[in-house]
Amino acid sequence: ETGYSAYGKINFKPVVEYEGDCYARCAVRAKELFTSIDIIEQCARKIPDGPVDMKVTGAPNGEFIARAEQPRGEVIHYIKGNGTKHLLRHRVRTPTFTNIPPLVTLLKGCDLADVPVIVLSIDPCIGCAER
Repeated sequence: ETGYSAYGKINFKPVVEYEGDCYARCAVRAKELFTSIDIIEQCARKIPDGPVDMKVTGAPNGEFIARAEQPRGEVIHYIKGNGTKHLLRHRVRTPTFTNIPPLVTLLKGCDLADVPVIVLSIDPCIGCAER
């Protein structure tokens, strides 16, 4: 529920496919585009009129973890602040980082010709996985 409390005020149905194959993974991503557009339009209509007054002062002193859903999966940000505009630490765990290990299971017993389709169905971001 963390980070999703506003969803109770938005009308939408989660996109689900039950097959778990390459086609289902691609179908979910495609259908989520339309759901996302609808959510954005609903949120935009709920933004109140008037100026935005937000002063950026930096991260407070302490450690913080934030999670969010992205098209490839869950992203996690770890931030360590010292009360100034300069962070002591910021680490990101990208969705691709956790999507690569299951490829061992996904590729087991498949035809060689299916390897590119299976790998691309998790939509890997090579820059995100490079560590």
